[in-house]
Amino acid sequence: MASLALATACQREPSFDEKFEQQSRALSAEARKIEAETRAQLAAAREADRAAAELERARPIEQPAQKGGQ
Repeated sequence: MASLALATACQREPSFDEKFEQQSRALSAEARKIEAETRAQLAAAREADRAAAELERARPIEQPAQKGGQ
């Protein structure tokens, strides 16, 4: 029992620098994740724009209605 108390007493709290480094790594990882998601969404939006433009080019041009019932 005494060894358990001694072991927990020996565990020190991380220093400011250690906490800062850990948080910095976590935030950097989250930023990379967000950037990857953003790049994927942007690529999907660009592809959707290309597809819409392709559909627009493939659509036949409508002729204006002629006057006088011809």
